[in-house]
Amino acid sequence: MKILLVFLTSLFFASNALSATAEEDVERYVRIFNGDASQHSDAADTFVWAGQSDIRIFDVIEKRLLADAEAGRNDKKEKSRVVRYVRALGFSGQSKYLPTIKQFAADNDYERYAKAALVDLPQYHKWNLIIANRATFNPKLSDDANRVTNMLRADDFLLKRVGAKRVYYKNQEPEVLEVLAKELRASYATATPTTADAVAWMVKALGQARIEKYKPLIEEVIANAKEPAVLKHANAALEKYGK
Repeated sequence: MKILLVFLTSLFFASNALSATAEEDVERYVRIFNGDASQHSDAADTFVWAGQSDIRIFDVIEKRLLADAEAGRNDKKEKSRVVRYVRALGFSGQSKYLPTIKQFAADNDYERYAKAALVDLPQYHKWNLIIANRATFNPKLSDDANRVTNMLRADDFLLKRVGAKRVYYKNQEPEVLEVLAKELRASYATATPTTADAVAWMVKALGQARIEKYKPLIEEVIANAKEPAVLKHANAALEKYGK
C-alpha cells in the first residue's frame, strides 16, 4: 500500500498532467499533509510555483510544524522536513502565519529558514493570485504548464525568474516554450541590472530545451544584449546546441 501511495504522489508532483479544479488541488494537499510524513518534503517543495494560499492546507502544515519542530533539532532528516514546513508558510502568502514564522525566526535551529519565509510571504501574497489565476488557463494544457505561463507573462521579473527556473528544471511543454521565447524576445534588449538575473534564467531555460527553432533567438540575444549576466547565459545556452 505504501509503495502505491508513493507512486501516486510522484505522479501528481511529477507532472500534474491532468487538469484539476482548485478544490481538488486543495483536497490533494490536505490528504498528503494529513498522511505519511515521508511524502511531505516533496509536496512542500511545490509551493514555490503552485500558487496555493488556501488556509485549509497551511493550517495542517502549521500544526505539523508546531508538533514536529522538536524532533528536527537533533535529526538531520527530520529537520529537512520541518524546515520545509517553515518555508511553506511563507509561500502561502497568508499573514495569519506571521506569528508562527516569527516564533521560529527567534529559534537558533530554524532562524535561517524562518527569515527566508518572512521575505517570501509578502511576495507570495501577490504572486499566488497571479500564478493560480484560472481565468487565463488554457484547458488543453496541464495545470503546471498554465501556472508557469502565468508566471512568465507576469510584469514582475522576480516572478518571471521563478517561472523560468520551473521551465529549466521541469516543464518544457511546447506551448510553455513559446511563451518563454516571446517573453525573452520582449525583455532581453531592455534588461537592467535589476532584471538581468530573470532574463538570464529565461535564456538559460530556453537553451536547456535545445530546440533548433529557438537557436536564432539565442544568437540574437548574444548579438544585442547589453547585460553581462544575460550574455553569459546566452553563450552557455548556445553551446548546448553543439552537445
